[in-house]
Amino acid sequence: MMTGTVPNFIDVVLNFGSKPLHSDSLLNQAKQHGHRLIFYGDDTWLSLFPDIFDRHEGTSSFFVTDFTEVDNNVTRHIKHELNNMNDWTVMILHYLGLDHIGHVEGPFGASIKPKLLEMDEIVARIAQRVQDRNNDRVRTLFVVCGDHGMKDSGGHGGSTPEETTVPFITIGGNRCLRQKNGESVEIEQLDITATLSVILGLPIPSTNLGSIFLDSIYNLDDAKRLYFLYYNSKQVFSRFQKLGDHKLQIEDIYRKYLDVVKLHATWLNASGIQNKMVVENIISSYNSILKEMKNAIIGSIIKYDFRSMIVAIFFLCQILTVLCFGRTAVETKHKKSTLFLFIQFSLCLGICYLYSSEITISFYSNVFNALLFIVIIGILYINCDLCINSKLSLTELTKKSKIYGVFQIGTVLHIASLAGSSFIEEEHQTWYFFWASTIAYFFYRYSVGSMLHTPHHYCNLTSIKVQTGVGGNCGGTTRYVRLCVKLLLLLIGHRVLRKLNSTGDKWAHLPDIARWLKEDSSKIGTTLILLAALIFLIWIAYECEDKRYKRHSLFLNTTVGACIYFRHMSNNAVVKIPFYPLSSGIYEVRIFWGVMILYLLSYGYRTKLIIKCHKRHFASTMLFFIANIWVTVSAMLHQPYNVILLPMQIVASSTLDIALRENDLLDLGILVHYWLGNVFYFYQGNSNSLASVDVAAGYVGLRSYMPFVTGIYLIVNTYSAPVLAYFLLVYYRQRYQSNRKDIIAHTSKIYIAWRLLTVTVYMIIVTSQRHHLFVWSVFSPKLLYEAMYSAIMCCSTLLALIVITVQSVVVPY
Repeated sequence: MMTGTVPNFIDVVLNFGSKPLHSDSLLNQAKQHGHRLIFYGDDTWLSLFPDIFDRHEGTSSFFVTDFTEVDNNVTRHIKHELNNMNDWTVMILHYLGLDHIGHVEGPFGASIKPKLLEMDEIVARIAQRVQDRNNDRVRTLFVVCGDHGMKDSGGHGGSTPEETTVPFITIGGNRCLRQKNGESVEIEQLDITATLSVILGLPIPSTNLGSIFLDSIYNLDDAKRLYFLYYNSKQVFSRFQKLGDHKLQIEDIYRKYLDVVKLHATWLNASGIQNKMVVENIISSYNSILKEMKNAIIGSIIKYDFRSMIVAIFFLCQILTVLCFGRTAVETKHKKSTLFLFIQFSLCLGICYLYSSEITISFYSNVFNALLFIVIIGILYINCDLCINSKLSLTELTKKSKIYGVFQIGTVLHIASLAGSSFIEEEHQTWYFFWASTIAYFFYRYSVGSMLHTPHHYCNLTSIKVQTGVGGNCGGTTRYVRLCVKLLLLLIGHRVLRKLNSTGDKWAHLPDIARWLKEDSSKIGTTLILLAALIFLIWIAYECEDKRYKRHSLFLNTTVGACIYFRHMSNNAVVKIPFYPLSSGIYEVRIFWGVMILYLLSYGYRTKLIIKCHKRHFASTMLFFIANIWVTVSAMLHQPYNVILLPMQIVASSTLDIALRENDLLDLGILVHYWLGNVFYFYQGNSNSLASVDVAAGYVGLRSYMPFVTGIYLIVNTYSAPVLAYFLLVYYRQRYQSNRKDIIAHTSKIYIAWRLLTVTVYMIIVTSQRHHLFVWSVFSPKLLYEAMYSAIMCCSTLLALIVITVQSVVVPY
């Protein structure tokens, strides 16, 4: 809005640490030409434009749970500044409260209407003062606009009309131009810089790409309209002609530019009454040239480092090769392993050298390229050798059950579907279908088993085989019925939970349970769901805890549950307890972390005892502790109605793990839990749009903006379900297969291989689709999510492997 140019996609990240803007801007021009500028509001302005404002006061824009203080700090200066308007020429007020409410409560939150009424009063006060100034013949203009909109589900960062369309209101002009159908005129955000520059009598910033729309605000005669367009076209063309790679396009537009300038000059030199159609024709030509130049410049701004993309894909493929085929060859042949690592290291050095230096001497360049080529050939040779000598083969894969193959095909189909933008936007539909089909399949097989069981049947998910010898009836009818009921409840729960939060793109605006709970002024529904979730979590922790520590665990978990409830109560999300003192939720969160420290100390003491007396239980105890901590912290950060997802995910994982163990399909559990994590990820309301990130979770219990803590909170809240699914998986494996020392390593290896396969294939897709129409609005945000997802899962895997490594040291096998 101040430079007239388009932002880069990476600005999404850089926005969290804004640096001074060194390029030309409207504010720089105003300062250089003697204007006095004052500012109150978002301190990002002060970071971008230091030493520009004569008076200012900034407030942090990232502390989104603050709805009032950020606006009061702005409003309290208005009266003084309106009474001293001769002391300044430009005043900028950036209010944040409405944006914060949109992030926390969504655009339909209870705080929206009072905040809008507050803004109405402020706008009315300023507008009245502006009208008085104009009546006194002191030309003054008041502009009200937003820098972005808000999705119906809350948040912003996508490309939906609700996020990209905002009002632009001017008070003080003498014209309100509308389209022929009566609708408001649509302008681009780029156009604001050029228009305000002309209004202030300033040179248009050299970075500007926008077009002047001054005739929509003021009644201008034809001569001024044409002059402004001529000046605007000349400024944009001065930037356009610097595009060295577009010589033919530059020559073509230059000819058009000269033609319209000649037509303009002819009109100026003509005498008598001028034809209105000629004026409109000149205006249309100027606008057409401006549009062509703008599109060409924007296209040139978007540059792809194709070499970096190829290198990234290469390394991802290399990691996948090692994960999938490197087990036998690398681990059993020391010499080959050493050679492999040496060549890998050489290739890394070579690529880094290729990046960091510019080789100008032809001889050295050719020698280096030849050596690099030899190293690449060496890597390919080692990869082929790994594949040939590896135990992983088509025969090995076909030995597994048919249902395992179905799960593999389903996962591969999901990866392939990411080549389509619509499949990315509606990815949750893919996982919902897979998950419902999985539960239905298990339910069908167990229903058949319960009807056909005999004392000598052994049940398998793909068939019912006769087992010789004496040995029960596959768990008995009671166990079958109990498991069938659980699976049926999971299927019903899936139908309910998928409506908890509407997500995706096309149907995200549809009513969901979360919106209904937010609109319920009594808060009874949200309160009941939160209480049920907390009680359920406390009961699960109590049942899974060691008998010696059940009471201790019950006390700590109950205290934690109370802190979570009080935290949401301070935000008016649940029913308030009578006589409870007014609180901002800060102290409740601090008590929560205090209890977590006590929990950590108690487990430290228990770990000491386990190492002395029960060494073989070390890994399972630590994995249970990690999963418990993850669930507890996630419950603190989640929205109150989303806390119910945590116990539901634990129940779903436990139920399916029982089904898999009884049918000797433990390897299938890896993909089942992989699917489970993705399904509950979308249950939570996440999507592949940046607008779905629950920014409010990053500020739970904080008094000020702390970037590192906020980032950790956002990661935990966003990726709670996938990480929990992995921890539950390795916990069950360690608990029931502790006789296998490599079970966790094997499980983690396959889990990460599937994760990296997804991100590798998607990286190839994005590289090939880099010129796609939706590359920035659909493919790039998804790539950010996939990269962070993979990084978080690698960290989780590393943590689990550390636990197993310590276990192997404590208890040598």
